[in-house]
Amino acid sequence: MRSHRHSRTAEATAAIRAGHLLYDAPHVFVDPFALDLTSPLWRTVCRYPLLYWPIVRGVFARLRPVHGWILVRDQVTVELLQAFVSGGGGQYVLLGAGFDSIALRRPPWLDGVRVYEVDHPATQAVKLSRVARLTGGAGARGFEAVGIDFERETLGAALARSSFERARPSFFAWQGVIYYLSARAIEDTLAQVAAHAAPGSELLFDFLLPRHAQASDRKSVMHLARAITRSLGERYVSFHLPDQIERLVKVAGFDVIDILRDDALEARYIGERADGLSVMRGFGIVHARRR
Repeated sequence: MRSHRHSRTAEATAAIRAGHLLYDAPHVFVDPFALDLTSPLWRTVCRYPLLYWPIVRGVFARLRPVHGWILVRDQVTVELLQAFVSGGGGQYVLLGAGFDSIALRRPPWLDGVRVYEVDHPATQAVKLSRVARLTGGAGARGFEAVGIDFERETLGAALARSSFERARPSFFAWQGVIYYLSARAIEDTLAQVAAHAAPGSELLFDFLLPRHAQASDRKSVMHLARAITRSLGERYVSFHLPDQIERLVKVAGFDVIDILRDDALEARYIGERADGLSVMRGFGIVHARRR
């Protein structure tokens, strides 16, 4: 992402959540704030069916499986976070938070949990202005924004500016980020997470498979998604096989709890539907715990 621009892909992700709430049934993931947090252009498209259907379900129909990938990823995050909190976890750290709205949604089970959103300052500034507009300037309670450029600064340096408590077990969610980062930035960030994660802390992030590991009849959607993100100035640069991901997190000091694959996630969360929603092939989600 260009250093002076906020993330356009993060806005598109929020628009996917908004469109899902408005036009899909049944819901995989529910985000009532997504529409207000996305860009003015996407808000207009999503609000009016006469625009939404020909644009999103017409011009961009081939990207429909990307919607499933994002919605499933968000739902998995919420479910695993809730399980962590029920076990006594008191801090939630979103790395590359984008336009996520959990600090605004704040379900009852999140009461007492401190939410830290770590993201690029340009994206964060836009998001905070939209949150301020939504809340009349009050912001979200139990929430703290932490600005960072993952390619230029360590997570430790960023968290040191916040009220984050290293001694408390925390849940780190790093969804929708690593494939935009260099191998060095990924390794450094994982090491920083481990250094600031108390024993029992958990980590969750998604990854993309290299092209040769994808089914030959399922590559076109990923290819199109890569082309579109590249046109927005946000390139996919890192791809991993599951065993490579497992080695990465183990070297950093985490034990793998599970690696969730695209086909299993589709079967679990999407199933048979009448609205054409499916899950893009070529990704996985790793869930790990700090030793």
